[in-house]
Amino acid sequence: MIENYKGWDIALNWDNKDYLQGDTSKSNFLNQKEKWIGVHFNGEKIYGSSLREIRHIIDYPSLHAN
Repeated sequence: MIENYKGWDIALNWDNKDYLQGDTSKSNFLNQKEKWIGVHFNGEKIYGSSLREIRHIIDYPSLHAN
């Protein structure tokens, strides 16, 4: 974990070896948008290309609604 931000544990996703080995259909170059992961204490996950983007998604969820 890099930091805890407003109840979210934020980490660099590429450090997770299970993630790297989990899907062999992906190329050796992972999607830049999945570089960082935020995991809320309730299990919800968000992905982003930077720590700043993850914080922005947490602060302004309505701007990033699916």
